[in-house]
Order: sequence, then C-alpha cells, then structure tokens
Amino acid sequence: MDNKFSPLISYTEEAKARFGSSAASVVIIQDNKIITEWYTGKHHFKNGALVVTTDSMFNLYSLRKTYVGLATAIAVVESELSIDSKVSDVLINMTEYELGNITIRDLATKSGAKYFGSHRIEREKVACDLIKELTGSNIAELITERICRPAELTNTEWVSIPKEKLVCDFQAVDGYASVRIESNEGHERNLYSSARDLAHWGNLHLNKGFINSSQLVPATVFTLIEQMRMDTGDKNRIFGWYYQDQCYYASGAAGCHCVIVPEFNAVAVRMLNKYTENYTQDQNSFNEIFYNCLQSIN
Repeated sequence: MDNKFSPLISYTEEAKARFGSSAASVVIIQDNKIITEWYTGKHHFKNGALVVTTDSMFNLYSLRKTYVGLATAIAVVESELSIDSKVSDVLINMTEYELGNITIRDLATKSGAKYFGSHRIEREKVACDLIKELTGSNIAELITERICRPAELTNTEWVSIPKEKLVCDFQAVDGYASVRIESNEGHERNLYSSARDLAHWGNLHLNKGFINSSQLVPATVFTLIEQMRMDTGDKNRIFGWYYQDQCYYASGAAGCHCVIVPEFNAVAVRMLNKYTENYTQDQNSFNEIFYNCLQSIN
C-alpha cells in the first residue's frame, strides 16, 4: 500500500466495519498507472468464503448506469441523432411503453419518469431497446465488443450464471448473502466488476475514450457530454455520472464507488458489498479524502 493514500485506506476499513461489509478493496490509478491497490475480507461471512483478490467481482448496482449511459451516447453519436430526439420516434413499434414526449436527453440525465407503461418498464430497459434499435447490439454486446475486450477488462460481466469470482452482497434484513443473476442484455442490476476493471473504466472516461493507444470511444461522445454539462450546469446526473467542482463520480447501492479527479489525472475505486441507502455522506467523504491525498502528493 502507498502510504500517501493511507487516510483513504483507513477510511475504507472503517466504512467496511460501519456498514457491515464482508469485503472491501481500493484501487487508484494516476497518469494511467495503478499506483495503489488494497484488498481485505472475504466474499461472505460464512465458513469457506473466498478471500477477496484482484479477480473478485462486486455487484455495481447503480454504477451500471455509467455503462448504460456510455452505450447510449455511442449509439446517439454514431446514428447522428439529436440528443433531444423523442424516444418514441425511434421505438415506433413499442407503443405499450407509453413513452409520451420523453427524449433521449431525459434518458441520459435520468430525469422524468423512471418507469413506463402499465408493465412499469424501467428506464434502463427503454435505453437498452433504443441502443439495440440504433446499433443492432444490446448494451452488454456493445460495451463488451467495443471496450471490454480491446481494453482487456476480463472481469466485467452482466452475470446470467453463477461463478466463483462473484462477491456476495447483503441486501436482506436477515443478513442473508446473495448474488444477483439476471438478463445478460445489460440493463438489469447484475453488472459485476473487479476493482481493477472499474478503475480502468473510470480511466477510460478520464482519457475521453482513449486507452492502450486506441480511441475506443469516439471523441465526439465526450464532446456531447461536455455540451450537456454546459446545458444543465451539472444539476443532473449525466450518462450515469454526478459532477462536483473538483471531481465526478458514480456509486452503487452496495457501496461500490468510482471517483475521477481530472485536475490530478487520477481515478479511485472503492468496493464494498453491503446494500444500503445511506451512502450519500460516505461518498462525499471518500471523494474529499481522495482529493486531499492527491493535493498532498502533487
């Protein structure tokens, strides 16, 4: 462990105990290199649980919306659509969704309705169908083919069958450990990633789609993101990311967190595995400690 980031590691250890996680990890990338990596705990609390390693995959929950968001942005840019196009003009054969006047911008900023139609179709499912209509690929296919494979993110997956690498999370009130197995299309809450892979995902955004000497994501995608930030004044989540003065970040309900600090060309990832709705102050504290650590070494 790099002692320069010991306050962040100590804070994460305290958070693990405070929230009741069985596992935790921290990975920090600066100037495109992993400079700190730390793991502790096991995949669950029962006998026989695997020790957390670099290959351990945590459920990202709402952090998955950055993957949905990037896939949406790629689809819009490559289709040369306006971000203000009505979704119903694209999904013309899905009248049961009752989309009304919702635009692609609404999907991108997670504003407006979260569910649509009498069957309460979730916003991310609508985005998945939009992406498939525009590109011929669902979210998981697009992200896997365009980014994960060329960037060698081998521990990122929308999990549809159980596997040993998966870290359990604790959502039930009785503390029962579980893993989430759902559709492999990319819109549900079953996106698992290792801490390393998530850090590289953040670094991809920091570098505006350029990684390993390749422009994996069109630069125009990030031009669109910057324009949307100007349009909204950072008041909304944009393609899954929340923006603050010094950083932008995304978090999941089980405690996984990714923060990007452009000023210092740095990314930090923190993984936990306890589902709670009480992470807001924790996220801000993690961001502040990380920024302070970066200030002290730069």
